[in-house]
Amino acid sequence: MKRVILLILSLSLLLSARASAEAFLLDENRILQGMGRSWRQGYEPTAEGGYVTICLPLTSDSANGRLTATLLLNDEDVSPFSTQKLTTECWKNEGYYAVRLRLPLVSARRSGDYGGRVVVEGKDGAGNPLRAEYPVVIRVRDGVKEPLRPGLSSVTSSLAAGENGLVNAILTNTSRYAEMQNIELTITDDSGDILPTGWNKVTLGSLMPGESARISYPVSVKPTASVALHTLSFNLSCTALDEPAAWTESFTLPVTQETRLEQGGLQMPGSVVQGDSATISLPLMNMGRGELRNVLATLSLPGMAERQSVLVGSIASGETKQAKLTVTAGKDVLGQVSGVMEVTAEDEWGNATGFSLPLSLTVEPAPEEKPMETTADLVKAMVPGYVWPLAGGCLALLMALIVQGVILRGRIHRLEEDKL
Repeated sequence: MKRVILLILSLSLLLSARASAEAFLLDENRILQGMGRSWRQGYEPTAEGGYVTICLPLTSDSANGRLTATLLLNDEDVSPFSTQKLTTECWKNEGYYAVRLRLPLVSARRSGDYGGRVVVEGKDGAGNPLRAEYPVVIRVRDGVKEPLRPGLSSVTSSLAAGENGLVNAILTNTSRYAEMQNIELTITDDSGDILPTGWNKVTLGSLMPGESARISYPVSVKPTASVALHTLSFNLSCTALDEPAAWTESFTLPVTQETRLEQGGLQMPGSVVQGDSATISLPLMNMGRGELRNVLATLSLPGMAERQSVLVGSIASGETKQAKLTVTAGKDVLGQVSGVMEVTAEDEWGNATGFSLPLSLTVEPAPEEKPMETTADLVKAMVPGYVWPLAGGCLALLMALIVQGVILRGRIHRLEEDKL
């Protein structure tokens, strides 16, 4: 039962809102006294003789009795009216309501375009409230004129040599009084490297005071464009207070190019002995047209190098530099070791680039240490085995000769004694 009641209430509110929205209809073809043209033909409130007149021919099938029309400005702080009561009352006559607001202007008013809405309120035959709103723009041209200057902000771009891109910005009507109408934008590059794509003017329509619009200006960058900062001129034209106006502002934007960091042949030994060092070298080439900065090579080899890095620095366009690192094989590392060398860099605008290169190295076991050898061991190792028996025979013969010499010398000595 509660759901049914809620459903009935929702339908009642919906029907009431719809009835309120359709309570008053603007007769766009009717011309009231003082209008000059119908709303369909482009009628706007007039400001003459120190007064503003707003006319609204309205019809209603449900409204009964009088209605009240009130002007509400979008920005009350810049109101050009000398009174705070911007209200009138009206009764139906000959089947329609001829709503006419005649409002006095301040003497020290400013020329401008004042946006607002007329709120119409009344009641139906049962006493239920009816309401409708109609937007209006009040154009005052006989007041003090203030200088109009648009505001360009958030200017960004995506410009790469040889590619189509966009120049983006936000245009704001910084005036509190004047509307900018028929806005057109042209962007030019004095160097001629950046050209508009298609029609060189972008039409932005109109902006009421304080309003903003996003701009996306399509351009084409020549393949031969210099990879550097370019100064672009933003040329704006519009109509303000029924008079032509133009401005020019300059912004500096970068033209970039795809970074082309290329590698040469990796130079490193295929194997290294435990405890020994190995040098790994990689040529790095800048094949792009812009400078590469903060070029860094980082090597990771388990047991030999854990993110060991070397800063190569800057590499100019067309230049080659070497990334060289030295690693030492630990005594507890053996066999094939696989790792990676990571190379990172950035262009002049901080855009990162890089690549990873897998590599491997075989660690061979260190030779076993032998005990220190004596002189005899060295002699034994240097003299062939068959020499030792000959040496023994020669030594025995020598000893025999010595003994024989001693014996003979004794006999000769005895003979000499006998002769005496």
